[in-house]
Amino acid sequence: MKNFIPLTFFLAVLLLTAQAFCTNYYVSPTGDDSKDGTSPATAWATIARVNAAEEIQPGDKVLWKRGGIWRGTVRPHSGEEGNPVIYSSYRVKGQPKDAPKPTFYGSKEASQKRDWVEVSPNIWATRETKPEILGAVDGKFLEGWNLYVDRAKAEVKSEFTVEDGLRKLTFDVIGGGKGANNVQLWGPAVDAVNFPKTMLLKMKVRANQPVTVPGMRISLSGPPYTGKATSNAIEVTEEWREAEMLVNVGDAPLPEGRKFTWHWSLGDVPVGTKLEIILESLNECVVDRSLYLNVDVGNIIFDHGKFTKYHYCGMKKWKLEDLKAPGDYYYDAKSCRVFLYWDENPAKTCKSIELALRSSVIDEGGCHDVIYDGLAVAYGAAHGFGGGNTRRLTIRNCDLYFIGGGHQFTHENGTPVRFGNAIEFWGSCDSNLVEGNHIWEVYDAALTNQGSGSETNPSIQKNITYRNNLIEKSEYSFEYWNRGGVTENVVFENNTCVDAGVCWSHSQRPNPNGAHMMFYNNSAETTGVVIRNNKFFNSTEVCLRMDNDWRSGLKMEKNEYAQTEGMPVVRWLVKNYYDVKTFADWQKDSGLDQGSTCK
Repeated sequence: MKNFIPLTFFLAVLLLTAQAFCTNYYVSPTGDDSKDGTSPATAWATIARVNAAEEIQPGDKVLWKRGGIWRGTVRPHSGEEGNPVIYSSYRVKGQPKDAPKPTFYGSKEASQKRDWVEVSPNIWATRETKPEILGAVDGKFLEGWNLYVDRAKAEVKSEFTVEDGLRKLTFDVIGGGKGANNVQLWGPAVDAVNFPKTMLLKMKVRANQPVTVPGMRISLSGPPYTGKATSNAIEVTEEWREAEMLVNVGDAPLPEGRKFTWHWSLGDVPVGTKLEIILESLNECVVDRSLYLNVDVGNIIFDHGKFTKYHYCGMKKWKLEDLKAPGDYYYDAKSCRVFLYWDENPAKTCKSIELALRSSVIDEGGCHDVIYDGLAVAYGAAHGFGGGNTRRLTIRNCDLYFIGGGHQFTHENGTPVRFGNAIEFWGSCDSNLVEGNHIWEVYDAALTNQGSGSETNPSIQKNITYRNNLIEKSEYSFEYWNRGGVTENVVFENNTCVDAGVCWSHSQRPNPNGAHMMFYNNSAETTGVVIRNNKFFNSTEVCLRMDNDWRSGLKMEKNEYAQTEGMPVVRWLVKNYYDVKTFADWQKDSGLDQGSTCK
C-alpha cells in the first residue's frame, strides 16, 4: 500500500508558503510616507498613505506603533479567504509590553486658547477657516448631470437648464423621499488621480421653505459607492443667497475598471420643497484643515471624559439661541463652526477638547477578510467600525469609546435623529467575529448587526459571533433587527454587559431607553440566534426589550441578570413587563432564558 499524505498537509504547506511571501508594513506618527514602510526605521506616517497603498496584498500586516495617535478615517484593504490583511500593532525597543494601543480618533482637537473666539457673552465659537482660491477646476463639472429617483419611495419633478452659461438645477419634491438615497443627483466623472485635494464650490440657492441641503460627494458610480470626497451641508432660505461647499478630497483608491463621479443625495429634502440651485464655480483652494468642521459635530468630549466641573460631554442643541448652560453647543453647517456656551475660554478650563465628527473611524463598507487586533478607536460621531456588505472580518482585543451622536436625519415633524454604534454590521454580512473587546460610552449600540433589504436586494446576515466582550455604559449593549431579508446563526455569548443607558448620551436623547439587548421589530426569516452565558447587570430601562415575537428563531439560556431594585428586567411585545420577582413568569411564558438567573 502506498503512503497516503493527507490533504490537510498540503493545505498547511500552501498556507506557510503564502505567509512567507507576506509583507509587514509599519506606521508611526514620526514616520515618512515617502519611505517603503517595510521596517520600523522606514515606517509610513499617515492614514492617507495606508489607505492609498497599492502595495498591500492579501496576507500582509499593517502594524501601527503603540502609543501613536492618528486622526481620520481608515479604509481597510481586503484580503482573500484564508489569507486576510491584518491591522495590528508593534512596539519599539524601550516600550513596555503594556504601552498604549495605537489609537484612531474621528475628531478634531480644539484644546488651544487660539481655537476659540468669544462671539457674544459666554458664547464661544471655533475660529473661522477661510479658503484661499488657487484657480479654477475643469469646467466639465457643469455638464452631464442626471437625476435618479426611487419611484417606489419618492416623486420628484426636475428641470436642468443653462442660464447665462451656468447650470441651473430645479427640483420639486412631491412625495416620499425620506431616505437620503431615494433621490440622487449624479454628475460628471472626475480625474481621480490629478484632482485637487481641496475645492470650493460656489452656488446660488433658494427654496420655497427653509431647508438644509446635505453636502455633495465624489464616490464610486456603483456598489459599494465608496466615497472619495465630502463637503459641508448648506442652509437654504426663501431668498436667493450665495452658498459655498468646501469639498475635502480623500484618498480612497480607485478599483480597476471603475470611475469616481460627482454624487449628491437629496432624498431627505422635505416633501413639498421646491429647490433651485445655480452652480457658479469650482475652484482649487487651500484651507487650514486643523479645525475645519465640514460635517456635523455629534459630541464634544472634555478632558477625555474625565471633566467634572460640568457634564463631561457637550449637550447638543439645534439652535444657537438654545445655548443656555455651560456645555451646551450648536453645530452650524453654514459656517462649519461650533458654538459653545462656556463661562471663559473653554481651552482655559480644559486640557483636552475633542470635537467628534460625523464619520466612521474605520469605514469597512464592502471589505472582506480583514483582522483588526489590539487597536483603540475613539471620538467618532458615526460608527467606530461601520459599513455594509462585509465578509470574514475579525475585530478582537480592541478598545472603543465615546462613539456616536452624529445627526442622521430630521423627521418631518422637525425632530432630529442622532445615531452611532461602536461596531456595526449593516445589511448583508457573513462570517464576522467580534471577541475580547472593551467598549464603553456609546450613543446607540456597542455591538449590532442590522439591515433593511428588499425583494431584489435582501439583507442576509449569517454566521456572526460576539463573544467575551466587556461592554459598559452604552445605551444598548447589543442591538439586533433585520427587515427584508434572512438572519441565521448569530451567537452572542460569554459577554459582560454593565450599566446600559448610564452613558454620556442618555439624558440628551429624544428617546432614552437603555437596554442591554435591544431587539427592535424584526421581520427577517430568522434562525439560529443564540444568547447564552452572558452577564447583564443594571440598566436604566430594561435588560431585554423585544418588540415582536420571533422566538422560533431565538434561543436564550444560562444568562445572569442583575437589575436595579424596582426596575423591570424584560419588556416583552411592547407592553408586557417582568421584574426580578416575576422573572420566573417570563421564563414560563416565553420559553426563553432556561437556566438563567435573575437577582
